[in-house]
Amino acid sequence: MPESLQKIYIQVAVALPISDTFTYTVTGELIEEVAVGKRALVPFSGRKITAYILRIIPPGKRKGIKDIITVIDTRPLFPPQMVEFFEWLSHYYLYPIGLVIKGALPAGLNVRIPDRTRMPSRGWLDRVGLLKMVFITLKKGTTIDRSLFDRKRLPRNEDEFLEMMIKKKEVSLREINSVFSNGAYLADKWVRKGFLKKTRRTVARDILDETLFIPTKPPPLNSKQKEVAERINEKLRDNTFFTYLLYGITDSGKTEVYYHAVRAAKELGKQSIIMVPEIALTVSMASLFKARFKDRVAILHSALSTGERYDQWIRIAKGDADVVIGARSALFAPLPRLGLIIVDEEHDLSYKQEEKFRYQARDAAIMRAKLSDAVIILGSGTPSVQSYQNAAIGKYGLLTMPKRILKRELPEIQVIDMAKLKRGSAAQDESIMSPPLKEAIEENLTQKKQTILFLNRRGFSSLYLCRFCGETIRCPNCEVSLTYHKYGNNLLCHYCGFSIKPPKRCPSCNSEDLKPYGFGTQRVAQVLESLFPKARVERMDRDTMRRKGEAQQVLKRFMQHETDILVGTQMVTKGHDFPDVTLVGVISADLSLNYPDFRAGEITFQLLSQVAGRTGRGNMPGKVIIQTFNPSHYAITATKDHDYTKFFSREIALRRQVNYPPFSLIAYVRFLGNSKTKTEKIAAHIGMKIRNTIKQQSKRKNAVEVLGPVEAPMAKLKGKYRQQILIKSRTSRYLNQLLKDVESFSTQILSSSGVRMIIDVDPYQMM
Repeated sequence: MPESLQKIYIQVAVALPISDTFTYTVTGELIEEVAVGKRALVPFSGRKITAYILRIIPPGKRKGIKDIITVIDTRPLFPPQMVEFFEWLSHYYLYPIGLVIKGALPAGLNVRIPDRTRMPSRGWLDRVGLLKMVFITLKKGTTIDRSLFDRKRLPRNEDEFLEMMIKKKEVSLREINSVFSNGAYLADKWVRKGFLKKTRRTVARDILDETLFIPTKPPPLNSKQKEVAERINEKLRDNTFFTYLLYGITDSGKTEVYYHAVRAAKELGKQSIIMVPEIALTVSMASLFKARFKDRVAILHSALSTGERYDQWIRIAKGDADVVIGARSALFAPLPRLGLIIVDEEHDLSYKQEEKFRYQARDAAIMRAKLSDAVIILGSGTPSVQSYQNAAIGKYGLLTMPKRILKRELPEIQVIDMAKLKRGSAAQDESIMSPPLKEAIEENLTQKKQTILFLNRRGFSSLYLCRFCGETIRCPNCEVSLTYHKYGNNLLCHYCGFSIKPPKRCPSCNSEDLKPYGFGTQRVAQVLESLFPKARVERMDRDTMRRKGEAQQVLKRFMQHETDILVGTQMVTKGHDFPDVTLVGVISADLSLNYPDFRAGEITFQLLSQVAGRTGRGNMPGKVIIQTFNPSHYAITATKDHDYTKFFSREIALRRQVNYPPFSLIAYVRFLGNSKTKTEKIAAHIGMKIRNTIKQQSKRKNAVEVLGPVEAPMAKLKGKYRQQILIKSRTSRYLNQLLKDVESFSTQILSSSGVRMIIDVDPYQMM
């Protein structure tokens, strides 16, 4: 073997909180096994750790380079094209590249090396998470003739078991056991008789409810849909990066445009990613595409089990999928021929991850499309102010679909001024449900139509209050009021999970006069059950969606008309298509308006418009009733008029005036500590250092603005006191370099202080 081939060098990232990459040597037989996208086991600081191979480095004179121990994988976990994407994510969001990659991979691939002292067996991880199932099959050439057996002497369940085998020929033991309490015994009995055989094989887990599949034949496109689809197809044929903002009002037929774009990409030999903001929305989207593309569809999201996500990842990596559908994590699908990315409901705040690796999936998707020379479609009925501004200045192409399909009318929207309601004996119920809303629900029930009620607050009551001294029962860890949950009879903190039983006496004045005030989805559901005892009411919020598959089942029951009224948080506002929903009620439009966030108006307009879009999607016209104490707010009036441009004009002027995005880029530097005094001191020290750093570099003086440090709106969360500094910048280059400087000079300041610093680029959580 030539000397140049006896040794190669590789650049790797380690799955540790370290920003640097490292170089290792590969020799001997391992050279043939090395490939970008595989993992290697490497020596690092006296231990063996997992490293991700980023690139093979040209030979050169290098000294003191350690050898890798082994190559872990038999096939790459991601294609070489994704390396540059991972590097960009690490650079822009200031997060170690090894942890970026670790977070992108399914958990089944991140399991610990089984033995740190022995070499792992070749390809051992390829077997992790695979599901082996037992199947019972009619033996080849064997026929079970019913006439050979005395049916009267066969137990009834055995007779039914044989009937199943005759009809289906092959059945999994899992299915047999779900039908017969003694399924394993029956199967073994007839295997011993020689009529059946038992086999064990690996299968991919079925993660979709087949009953939700939509008819496979797509409806014909209308003229506007055809126009939009053709413009997308033109860019797909160009094989170059392009961003489209698809502004289509609710029920304008965006999903069918998505389908035609994916089909066009497939015909060109390209693969596609479709991202949705909520895991629950993958059900309907994936069902539609699986009904049309059969087994060429894969699903990726964090609610899948380890084994399910592993199955899907391996299918994608092997090239068995043309389209991947999922929430944020679908962005990392290892597609080597990526040609199209669709971000549905691009405005949704759920695309921003708020823990650990704090990336914005929509913005990251644009960069992945750019690096892949792919087309990206940002779809929304209520585009983000940032995206619409980019379209207005020509940075994005703008596609519009201003009318509903099948000439359906937009719903009539009625705004109820709750401040004008007369107070009386029914005042408490009326604060939840105004007379016009009650009457509309009653009429809807009489006509056997369905209703959605939206309230973006879960629980029963938002406060547990002493009526003698005014004290509220608060979370000791977060300094927020505990929410009363009637089911379980407990007071719960929705931020840290702290829970207690309601106290019988006020901890402040010892009074026994304590009572829950305010309302959440639990309370709304109870009021409905009291007012309309025959109505079938169901809730859709985080409390009811804890079990796996529950969201899918709630939506299925509603679709099949087993539920009359669906009460929910923002889960019910997004992307669902229920033809028999003719009434939507917004219990309180003011919750999001009162949020301490420069996006409060935008969030309110989007939530109201999206939930309004759930009605009138069938043959009957829809109606929306919005209850508010701020009927003249521009977000409310624009929603009532179905006028996005009216809202955008007002909102963009306000943003320009205060220099908030899209006219600047922002980042939060947050400080969390056990001691309030020490946290304030550290934040002040680093804030001063940031300002001094800016002063020393003349180019940054007018390009960067620093606000704070100040106490965070939620001054204490999960037991930690919180301070924050807001940095605004005209360019990402200045902002990124400044934040790297902050990381560098803060290391020593934070050392042994007990205070933790978090940098959040493009923050969406202002609390």
